[in-house]
Formats: sequence, structure tokens, C-alpha cells
Amino acid sequence: MGRCLIVEDDRRVASLHRAFLEAEGIQVVYVAQGFREALEALESLRDLDLVLLDLYLPDGHGLDLLPKLLGIYTIVITAAKDVPTVERALLGGAMDYLVKPFSRGRFQEALVRFRAFVSLNTKREVSQQDLDRILARRRFDKGLDPLTREEVLKVLSASGKPVTAEGVAKALGISRVTAWRYLERLCQEGVVEVRSSYGQPGRPSRMYQLKGSQDNLGSR
Repeated sequence: MGRCLIVEDDRRVASLHRAFLEAEGIQVVYVAQGFREALEALESLRDLDLVLLDLYLPDGHGLDLLPKLLGIYTIVITAAKDVPTVERALLGGAMDYLVKPFSRGRFQEALVRFRAFVSLNTKREVSQQDLDRILARRRFDKGLDPLTREEVLKVLSASGKPVTAEGVAKALGISRVTAWRYLERLCQEGVVEVRSSYGQPGRPSRMYQLKGSQDNLGSR
């Protein structure tokens, strides 16, 4: 789902991004390794849905491409984390901002938001919940730590298969109740999906997995 342009001067990094996107069902139509090459690609390519944009390019700055990317969902991927750069990117039209190095779970979360944005095309009106999911503006509940949230996402990403709250708790050295709270909140955000497993005697287990991963909960 979706046609993507990658703007990245590091061939190895671009290759990793391409492999991940294609595994998620997103078609990479071109990889530009510089500012001018990206400009030429944008002039010739049609129907782009997504751009992964590095900022430090050998012949220009990625932020100067933002005016050309209006109407295209843009995810900035860069090592730059100074406030002026982040502000310029987000105010200039970028929909997400990933600081290198980032986890696979964070990348997958960015694609969940992208898919949520694309799904708006099927609606006449949007709810505040729809907008919160896309813009990631929802605050965590009192007592929930964003850093622990990131660690929970890493566990789900590394597992590659559905896991229980007990499994996450054991991996992170936290209580099962704490793990459950983070997992349920991620479900509310639309980042994680859940199903009940009836394979063992007793009460069914709730199994959690990153939304959109290859081992799809709905196929089991």
C-alpha cells in the first residue's frame, strides 16, 4: 500500500529502509542520494504517497525540499535533534520525525500513523481520535513513562510474534500489571493489536503484536 521515495545518501541505510518498507507492503519507486537528484525525482514521479527524508545531503539540506513535498506524507529521518531543525521540519510540513538511531518499533509506529492518514481518504469526516492517532498528540496517562513505552515497543518488534503481558514483563523486568497498562494504551493508540488465545486451559490469554507486522493477528 503506497508509493514511496527515499531520500538518503547512505546506500546501506537506504537499503535497510527499502527492505523494511517492502516487507510492510509499501512500494519504493526511487532512492535519491542527493538534493538535486531528489528534485529531479519529484519532477518526474507521479502519485507519491510517502517520502522518507534525510536532512544532511551532500549537495543541499533536506529541509529545503519540504516546499516540494506539500501533499505528500513526509517522515524526516535524521541525526539532527536540535530544536530549531525539529521545529522547522514540523512547521514545514513533515508529519513525523525520527532521530537516528531509532528502533524498528518506532519505525513501524511511524508507518501505522501513515496508514491511518491514508485511511482518511475513505471518510467524509474525521473524529478527534482519528486526528490524535495521526498527529501523535495524545499524552500518556499519569504514571506512564514514554521511555518505558519505547522499551515495550522494542520487545514487540524483536519478538516477531504475538506476546503476552507476562512475556513483556519478563523481558523488561517490570510487573505484569505495568506491562499490561502500557500494552493496552498502545492498543488504544492503534499502534498495537490484540487477540485472545484459547490454546491453553483456563482463562484465555491476551496476545499483543505491533499492528501491520507480517505475522498478522487476524490470520491466526
